[in-house]
Amino acid sequence: MDALQHYFKNLKASRTDREKALNYVNEHPENQVILAELAFHSKAQRVHIYAAWVWELFILEDIDRLHSYLHQCISKLPSITNSRKRRSISKIFWYYFRVKSNREALNENEKQKLIEAFLDWVITEDKTAPLSFSIKVLALFQDEAPELSVQLKELLIHSNRTYPKGLNPVLRDVFKN
Repeated sequence: MDALQHYFKNLKASRTDREKALNYVNEHPENQVILAELAFHSKAQRVHIYAAWVWELFILEDIDRLHSYLHQCISKLPSITNSRKRRSISKIFWYYFRVKSNREALNENEKQKLIEAFLDWVITEDKTAPLSFSIKVLALFQDEAPELSVQLKELLIHSNRTYPKGLNPVLRDVFKN
């Protein structure tokens, strides 16, 4: 067990403990790569979920930190199945891609992987927060991928699926009605 995993072992899920873990990562920058690997690991053990939470704080502290991890993170999106990890990761991507130049920096293959992963999350997810952030990320790419708008309408408006009520503001915002 590496030092970061050992450090996480005794921490609770509280915001205070997550911030302690963030401080630990900031004080020990050699753990940043390990944190990313744990956060984007396909498993959803406690350490991986905790890493995703700390990764969220780490990236949101300076959103440009995601630049050096972006390609690796996009490639691992399809393997993330845990709702708690999806919430943190989709939130990070939404904040990052709100900046148009960050969207424009992606190549077509990366855009396609990103769109496919988040569409899959919309199809398979039932928790409000990861659904909401996933839809918001996809909405950012609607102008660049016109077929995406049709797919979102089919999934979110015209399907028989019942979505959590908390998703309604996002749906109104995305579809402007």
